[in-house]
Amino acid sequence: MNNIANNEIDCVVVGSIGTNCWLYPLEEEGGIKPGDKMPGEKRPCVIIDPGDEADRIVSRLGELNWVPRYIFITHGHFDHIIALPGLIEAFGKGVFGPCPMPKIGIHRLDAHYFGNPMPEADILFEEGDRAGPFKILHIPGHTQGSVGLYDEKTGYLFSGDTLFKGDWGRTDLPGGSEEQIRQSLKRLLSMDGEIIVCPGHGPTTSIKEELSLPL
Repeated sequence: MNNIANNEIDCVVVGSIGTNCWLYPLEEEGGIKPGDKMPGEKRPCVIIDPGDEADRIVSRLGELNWVPRYIFITHGHFDHIIALPGLIEAFGKGVFGPCPMPKIGIHRLDAHYFGNPMPEADILFEEGDRAGPFKILHIPGHTQGSVGLYDEKTGYLFSGDTLFKGDWGRTDLPGGSEEQIRQSLKRLLSMDGEIIVCPGHGPTTSIKEELSLPL
């Protein structure tokens, strides 16, 4: 695991409540490895939870010379999706050059959070699906459609607002369930302890570091 170096995954902290917008590089796209690319060619990536400040996300992608192939949403709360229209507008203006629009993915139970001016989802996640480099883990409780995005090859898990460092997400909003989130947390904490957890807010952690959570 951990074939992608920790410093190759990028994070832009956005919005008034500090949402982690993760930028996750793809090791292969179309059979071309990053080391084989011509100088100046953009590296494909996944944007996870573009919560606000689309201009900052676009600027960071430009600095990295990355281009998103996917935009994946761990759950539908506003602080994880607000930048979506701005990102799609940037594509329409050709900011990323001649490349296809990224595929947008969210769990089907959270798709109702999308509405004007939000674009429609291209991929509706279900438990066990494969989406880009990730296996989809349906981990409800914070919302009904909360998911974890788990790259089994590298050992990175993007947990949204289900699991934080030393804590877990609130359950008092519509669609939340304390019983469900505890079951989801137990599922996550039964996984390989070496998995690196990249949450929706706050610092990264690992499964083994969170085994003492009082569930």
